[in-house]
Amino acid sequence: MTDTTLRQLKLLEFLPRQPIKKSPQNLQDELSQIGFEVSIRTIQRDLKILSGILPLVSDERDKPYGWSWHKGAQGLNPAMDPIEALTFSLAEEYLEPIMPSKNFKRMKIFFDRANNVLNEMDKSSIKRWRDNVRVVPQWQSLIAPEIDEMVEAEIYDALFNGNQLTVKYLKRGKEKPEERVVNPLGIVLQGVVHRLICTMEDSPDIPRHLPIHRFKSAQWNGEKLNKPKGFNIDEFIKSQNIGYLVSLKPINLEAKFNFMTGFHLTETPVARDQKLKQLKDGSYLLQAKLPDTSQLRWWLLGFGQGVEVIKPKSLRDEFKEISINLVNIYKKK
Repeated sequence: MTDTTLRQLKLLEFLPRQPIKKSPQNLQDELSQIGFEVSIRTIQRDLKILSGILPLVSDERDKPYGWSWHKGAQGLNPAMDPIEALTFSLAEEYLEPIMPSKNFKRMKIFFDRANNVLNEMDKSSIKRWRDNVRVVPQWQSLIAPEIDEMVEAEIYDALFNGNQLTVKYLKRGKEKPEERVVNPLGIVLQGVVHRLICTMEDSPDIPRHLPIHRFKSAQWNGEKLNKPKGFNIDEFIKSQNIGYLVSLKPINLEAKFNFMTGFHLTETPVARDQKLKQLKDGSYLLQAKLPDTSQLRWWLLGFGQGVEVIKPKSLRDEFKEISINLVNIYKKK
């Protein structure tokens, strides 16, 4: 690739999309920063040549003339319009803690380009929007567990190519990992935890989900994966709730929330078929069929004395025991 071709490619990369524009002087400064020392006349000539084959436009209403990609340009267009830039900028903040690190690094060029577009807009309404919008976790945020990049790459490659893997997996509470053969079926991002949906060689018809950070090694064993007949990732997620299952049988929950803790359920239901009735004292009676998981218990416990579990009796008894244990803990000096 010649220096001229490289210079022109960089020139195209620096061009914004309408209505933003850059003058040849601006482009000369940017090219100079990366080692291309060229005259403004050369840049103008490059732009005229490129505009003959690509959707570039020149705004000649004011001097110096400004150049940009046409607002409807697609395909080779490396520029972003302001709305696209805002979307990428917000996505960067949200995706960084949950996206595989290797994939996130590949997106960095787009995030950087988006932030450059927004910074160039100075005091525009779009930039003000970016400066005044934040993504925050609903609950206490956690730091993502470390994932071996080589293991992560092997897992993603196996999913892409439909390959079987021989892995070393460390079970919770164990000191040494076990070697297993797995059939990768999908990946689910749950908060900061990445889970591999897979089957094991000794139970090829029973999908399960395993935290990827507990995989200590992964390597293609030369075999294609053995996928269970009729497997559907969405149905699996729905049936498992991708949580810590206590029982395969759902819970028919009945719980009483005080007004302050229960009102949010009128706006954000816990289930599509939930029944919520406001009682005379202002409290709410919730009835809903929910997966029997540890997450359900953590959610209920998070409301403290603002919720009373009524049914099922087994769950009420469980919470009664937890309450007694908490009292005993806090009685200690």
